[in-house]
Amino acid sequence: MPAWFNSVWPVATFILGGASAYLRDFITEKRQIAREANARQADRDKVITERRETFELEHLERLNEALQKLGRAVGKAHVIDMRTSQDTGHYAGTLLPEGDSEAFSQANRDVHMLRNLVLDDALRAKVEQAHKALNVPSSMHRADPREAERRFAEAIVMLDNVQTDIAARIREIYLTASLPVPLG
Repeated sequence: MPAWFNSVWPVATFILGGASAYLRDFITEKRQIAREANARQADRDKVITERRETFELEHLERLNEALQKLGRAVGKAHVIDMRTSQDTGHYAGTLLPEGDSEAFSQANRDVHMLRNLVLDDALRAKVEQAHKALNVPSSMHRADPREAERRFAEAIVMLDNVQTDIAARIREIYLTASLPVPLG
């Protein structure tokens, strides 16, 4: 070996050792930064999911209650209209008493407001259909009582179906909320 090699080799190995240590530390730090960023993103995702689930649960529960109130108000109006039809032969011939009318209107407003906040598109469409169907009998002025009775029965079936779907979605949210969120 040449003499210069013996004097350069220790310096070169020192520089290569320092460079490799620096490179190792750099890679380790980058990996640590990436792990921390992934953990922060996972935490943000978890918080967003929890907020979404809380929002959805709250609104579905309120909507379910509002639909129940609307169903009761529609049923009460239907009974009043059917009694009137026994005397007149026509459906929906009288105005509702003021308290019943206000309950009917308030329930309609609540369902209308809450149905637009349903996140699931298919469920929102079912709620809209049931909401419309529940209002059909009260708009059937001077109609055939048998047709009104049929439309009322259809609306109640739609109401039952949509409330079953809402309950299923609520159960689904509770079931998935207990599962751990996957990292990465």
